[in-house]
Amino acid sequence: MDQTKDQPVKSIRNPEEKNAVVVDILLVSYNTVAYTLKALTSVYEQTQAVKFNIIVVDNNSSDDSVQQIKHHFPNITLIASDKNLGFAGGVNLAASYSKGDYILLLNPDTEILDHAIDRLLQFAQEQPQYGIWGGITLNNDHSVNSHNAWSEDSITTLLLSSLGLNRIFKKSCFFNQANYGCWQRDSVKVVDILQGSFFLTTKSLWNQLKGLDERFFMYAEEADYCYRAKQLAYQPIITPTAKIIHHGGGSEKNLSGKMIRLLRGKVTFMNKHHTVWRRSIMKVLLFTYIGHKLILSSLLAPINAHKRIQNKEWWIVFKNSKTWLRGYQ
Repeated sequence: MDQTKDQPVKSIRNPEEKNAVVVDILLVSYNTVAYTLKALTSVYEQTQAVKFNIIVVDNNSSDDSVQQIKHHFPNITLIASDKNLGFAGGVNLAASYSKGDYILLLNPDTEILDHAIDRLLQFAQEQPQYGIWGGITLNNDHSVNSHNAWSEDSITTLLLSSLGLNRIFKKSCFFNQANYGCWQRDSVKVVDILQGSFFLTTKSLWNQLKGLDERFFMYAEEADYCYRAKQLAYQPIITPTAKIIHHGGGSEKNLSGKMIRLLRGKVTFMNKHHTVWRRSIMKVLLFTYIGHKLILSSLLAPINAHKRIQNKEWWIVFKNSKTWLRGYQ
């Protein structure tokens, strides 16, 4: 049983200014109008102990996101970009309007549960030495989503992934190092990387790191931020008391497009932070991983309609290997 629902959340205020904003909540929307409206509604319904401001950047959506957000939430700060800035660029633009002591990155395809933002801010103020804080993400059916945090890519983790051992032994501390396989997501844990869907950091650290690196158009920007924060002795940490639903894929239409951007982000991180010989080996292992996925889906395609669709998507990823192996330029 989750005991946190019965525990009150302390009122969180800036001690120097009674009415000052404590946290700026930043959302970047791109053709996700229904999700975005639901996320914003949940923030207002579930956030009561902390004074917050919401800043939304719309990345030139082709749906009616801007009009709908203006209509339903006229008091938030809404910035309509005339081009798609990517996630990092959109967040940085939103952050330039922030005034609070904390910045919370929140995906538009999320829902706040049981005062999660209040609880996350309380946890951050109780553990101020970390600098980056996150909670637990749940799937649509409220089962635990294990992709809220992961370890940095290494030759070992990529080798285990390329061989499929991390999938076979999902709950193993060794074989699934990349995704903390033996952690049940029911305890406080220090992690390497915290997913950007529910990502709290201080404004002072944000300014010190100069925000997200915009060469990461989408994916791995939070990994880069966490890596740079750790160079300054700050470490991401997760509390199980703050939970959100992350629907996932709100602006993604197909597997191949998502995977190509994800791989480009990973390679960009490798190019930035690893030596030539190390990143060369890691890229080979990434390529092997995609080859393994392609072969497996090809074998299962004749007997499984879903695998036939996946096989086509993995072929697209494989054929675009020259693109993603270069990373973002």
